[in-house]
Amino acid sequence: NTYDDYDQDRALLERSFNLSSKEFMELNNRIANLLENLKVEKESVERKVFERTEELTFANDRLLELDKVKTDFISVAAHQLRTPLSAIKWTFSLLIEENSENLTLEQRSLLLKGYESNERLINLINDMLVVTRIESGKMQYNLSFIHIEDLIDSILLDFAGQAHVRNVTLAFERPDTQLQYVNIDPEKIRAVIQNLVENALNYTTNGGTITLSAKLENNFIKVFVKDSGIGIPAHQQSSIFNKFFRADNAIKVQTDGSGLGLFVSKSIVNMHKGHIGFQSTEGVGSTFYFTIPCADAHT
Repeated sequence: NTYDDYDQDRALLERSFNLSSKEFMELNNRIANLLENLKVEKESVERKVFERTEELTFANDRLLELDKVKTDFISVAAHQLRTPLSAIKWTFSLLIEENSENLTLEQRSLLLKGYESNERLINLINDMLVVTRIESGKMQYNLSFIHIEDLIDSILLDFAGQAHVRNVTLAFERPDTQLQYVNIDPEKIRAVIQNLVENALNYTTNGGTITLSAKLENNFIKVFVKDSGIGIPAHQQSSIFNKFFRADNAIKVQTDGSGLGLFVSKSIVNMHKGHIGFQSTEGVGSTFYFTIPCADAHT
């Protein structure tokens, strides 16, 4: 404001509040002091925020560094463990195959249990290596145009024997018309579907059903794996995609398991710009689903 404006404001205040010139100057000085104090407080808060931000940035950088060290350690350790475990697997296979006629039933049973335990360790290490590649951003994707129905058919053939042994009905409700192409890494999406089907088989009791289906929805292909299994407790459903997490009822049914399958599956689907989710009721069953964007095979 100009000095004339200031004089006018001063005169107005003096008339409105019956202030003398001295009182007006005191009020003016108090306001000026308050403004100055507010300015000092503002600068102090800004300085504290800046310092705190620097502390948080340093802590975050440190956590990222420690996480990288952890990931590198797991990767090195897993690679080092995989070599001797592969040798043990080869030894078990040799003993079982070449000496089967000379083994008693008890000896053969013990060797088979050793082979299966070793195989579980190898699978766990492979899962951990996949996780480290995902977290380090080193997972490679080789995309190609395919129809998802063909991939599902191929996967169900792999599980037909297991479903028969477990007395579980495993079926694919193929769409009436062929769905659009998807541009995906077939091996990675195969791993996602295999994990969902394997989980369904593990947690569905004898005489149960597992049904796969696929449909077009909002320019996405949506794949469903529905089972009549044990379901997931409501209070644990929010953690189901966390690393190493397994629901309480799942652990009771099957003690083995890394708790990495759904974490890896979610990461793979996300990398394909899709979404994964589920609906589940404990004691009734679960329906897992994921989406993948449609693609034009001629682009």
